[in-house]
Amino acid sequence: MNLKKTYKCNETGNLQEVQRKLACFEDDILPFLPSKEAILARAKQRQLKKKTFGASILSVLGLSIGLYWYNPVYQQFDAFTVKGQQDQLSLKDGSLIRLNSNTQIQVSERLRSREIVLKQGEASFRVAHSASAWQKPFERSFIVTAGKMDIIDIGTVFNVQKHNATDATVAVEEGEVAVKIRGSQNAMIHLLHGQTLSNYREQLGQIRQADLYAIQAWQSGELVLNQMPLGTVIENFQRYADFEVQIQQPELAQLQVTGQFKTKNYQQFMQVLPTVAAVKVEQIAEKQWIIKKN
Repeated sequence: MNLKKTYKCNETGNLQEVQRKLACFEDDILPFLPSKEAILARAKQRQLKKKTFGASILSVLGLSIGLYWYNPVYQQFDAFTVKGQQDQLSLKDGSLIRLNSNTQIQVSERLRSREIVLKQGEASFRVAHSASAWQKPFERSFIVTAGKMDIIDIGTVFNVQKHNATDATVAVEEGEVAVKIRGSQNAMIHLLHGQTLSNYREQLGQIRQADLYAIQAWQSGELVLNQMPLGTVIENFQRYADFEVQIQQPELAQLQVTGQFKTKNYQQFMQVLPTVAAVKVEQIAEKQWIIKKN
């Protein structure tokens, strides 16, 4: 007990000695020491900074989620071909789009999707996909809109032709696509290799077997006719060249025609037509023709 008391007394004495020595410098040190109010103010500032930092993180996170949900466009451009011209373009991701004659598209690069609007004509799409399996869940979707029809790529090559303001036809050359009417709540229809589908306004048609040879022929400058109505044949040739044809009897427009021709060589077709159908063809001007019964 005596030792402990002695040790405690020594401690107290030492502390008093230090305080006595520091008292000499009190007037010099005090101006540099923060007041109680200053210490409390700094503590509040540190707490405020922590709260502000946390709020900033939450704001950035919320903004990121909002942008991802909104899916904004960060690049948009148009591409087109004139009558008689064909072209192709490559997107930054490696996807390839081939444009047939007299075709217009709009390409929108979005945060989580690649969206193409086929405004007019016909195009073939070869969509690039990530080679790494772990990247596939983060891959941007690829969507083509033609009229009322939306075509969602699943991993494929496909051809789309727009017929008018609402109607289009899609054919799958490789892989698979999903098709739906834009804005419809109906389940999507899946098309596989060699299948084709058209819509009439807001109604999807039946899945049919595609004649891929005929569908792909335009890419090599050919027009393949397989029991195609004469009126449709003329319309197809007119996609590649400016000329006029008057079919005098309406029933002649339904004559079935089979053959293969160069897309730009409509003159050859007009010359050959009387040999494959019971019609008479007359050229009345440089780019004007009449088709009538024999």
